[in-house]
Amino acid sequence: MDQHPRRLCLFVALLCITVKSLAFSNEDKNITISEQKERYEFEAGDKENPVIIRQNLSATYRCNQFRTSIPFVAFYDDRSRIDEVRVYVSGSRAKAIKPTYQNYTVDDIFYSDARICALELPLEKKGAESTVELDKTVLDPRYFSAVYFTEGYEIASKEIQIVIPRWMKVEIREMNFDKFDIRKTAEYNSKRDVDIYTYTAKQLPARVKETNAPGPSYVYPHLLILSKYADLKTGRVNYFNKTADLYAWYHSLVKEIGDDETVVKAKALEITKGISADTAKINAVYHWMQDNIRYIAFEDGIAGFKPEKVQNVLQHKYGDCKGMANLTRGLLKALGYDARLCWIGTDHIAYDYSIPSLAVDNHMICALNYKGKRYFLDATETYIGLDQYAQRIQGRQVMIEDGEKYILDHVPSRNWQQNSAVEKRVLHIDNGALAGKVQQQWDGESKEDLLTQVHGIKKEKLQDALLQYLAENNNKYHINNIHTSDLANWDKLVDIQYELQYQDAVTGFGDELYTELDFRKELSGFIIDTAKREHDMLFSYKHHVINETTLEVPAGYKVGALPEDLKIDRPDYAFNITYKLNSGKIAYHKELIIKNAWLAKAGFCQWNTDIQALDKAYLQQITLSKK
Repeated sequence: MDQHPRRLCLFVALLCITVKSLAFSNEDKNITISEQKERYEFEAGDKENPVIIRQNLSATYRCNQFRTSIPFVAFYDDRSRIDEVRVYVSGSRAKAIKPTYQNYTVDDIFYSDARICALELPLEKKGAESTVELDKTVLDPRYFSAVYFTEGYEIASKEIQIVIPRWMKVEIREMNFDKFDIRKTAEYNSKRDVDIYTYTAKQLPARVKETNAPGPSYVYPHLLILSKYADLKTGRVNYFNKTADLYAWYHSLVKEIGDDETVVKAKALEITKGISADTAKINAVYHWMQDNIRYIAFEDGIAGFKPEKVQNVLQHKYGDCKGMANLTRGLLKALGYDARLCWIGTDHIAYDYSIPSLAVDNHMICALNYKGKRYFLDATETYIGLDQYAQRIQGRQVMIEDGEKYILDHVPSRNWQQNSAVEKRVLHIDNGALAGKVQQQWDGESKEDLLTQVHGIKKEKLQDALLQYLAENNNKYHINNIHTSDLANWDKLVDIQYELQYQDAVTGFGDELYTELDFRKELSGFIIDTAKREHDMLFSYKHHVINETTLEVPAGYKVGALPEDLKIDRPDYAFNITYKLNSGKIAYHKELIIKNAWLAKAGFCQWNTDIQALDKAYLQQITLSKK
């Protein structure tokens, strides 16, 4: 996580689907998919895999402008396999093009049991077409959860066919069809005793790669495949007929973990040595997890759902969200606290647990029941305090383990005040500079951003990094005598105080002086391109920025007309700026609030108008004239 609170830089979501090409540019018109057909058929398997799904894919890519080649990738894991890949170039079988098989890695995913089958597909000239045919087998219907219609390129014609024998109980939910022309037919083949569902679509647009966008389950048309049960000759095999079945499967994986309680108890006692108060012990465990266990991601297959053993996470000093949640739970339980595992879907996912599917969640945290209150601990959030929650899990439904049963709850929502970033300055004019004392405080996710950046460098350079952060790399912003609160204790807000000498911040012309009292100008220029932007805008979290500056009017000068105030108050955000003159001092107050982290497209025009008003307010100067 690397999000800058002052410029509201936001996260980029990685979109991952079962089979796709690795291109995500809606501006790339050189390549289109002229035809794509996908067929999925449920079949009886063997004792180990009672029901399997055979997938057949045929995708034809067309070159529209100039010669090129494109990567084609198929994903698989330990619950699926690639059976065969065939490539055709200009109608002829290209046997020399052979796929490579390798582990899948991206960004901070250092290891995953997800694998990729990859090849480079040539398109030799304008008008040329190349086709990839792929046969894949999914070994467990639980993992066959969604089929998306859109791809990285525009599609002229697409067909998705799903064949379901009558002995297999499957529910197909059609998601986000409202803005797309997708047609469905259903037929029954009495000879084979199967139902065949065929979906056809024409002129599907390419997926749009946009930062700060909702997850694909919110916006793109897809089919949710809910495999409930199979009535085989050997008896019924239950999958996810209801939410209780989903929990039962998760719980069965938890029972197979094999934690070494002796090891985890010894570590828990070591972490809390010399600490007597319960709340201090809980905080010590939570902070130790955040500070000592590095987050990485394991995805897909069983590793995508089964937590790692606590002793392995302790030994390796890293883990995914499941391993970290399991270790957090283990340490707290070893100390006698009621800690439990939780499954949760972050705000990247559009569903909740009313849908019994592996598509519902993508994260795991720990719940702590203490003195009648439930706390949620997410150790993957490195610098956030106890009972503070990241935007991505706020308000989200959570499934909490409760023995053979489960509890459904919601992570508490927090308003913008959790994430306050406050800066107070008391200044005077000193030979063309603004000089004085500054105090800055950060809390919640604003604090997490600050600490993530300054702790992301070597300790011996921590002071330099902190100075650069405070000055925003402005070489005229000189900071001295800096005092900080304990940067290693993120359970409290971060407090930093220093002396400031802001060179050349005051200009003179004749008998007048001119200056600005806002050094930061947060959100300046944050205009959304409504002509290009396809999706709603998601801020990284609800922001709360306060800047207060008091400027002493120098002797012999008087204040001209103060700049106009700004007051904008919308349902999703508010911008307020005021100027006041009192007892020879000018008081500047600015408050920016992002109340709702989700800004819908319908609000873009108003947002742009309001940002222009904010920019205009930022341009106003204070004029001081000699008496």
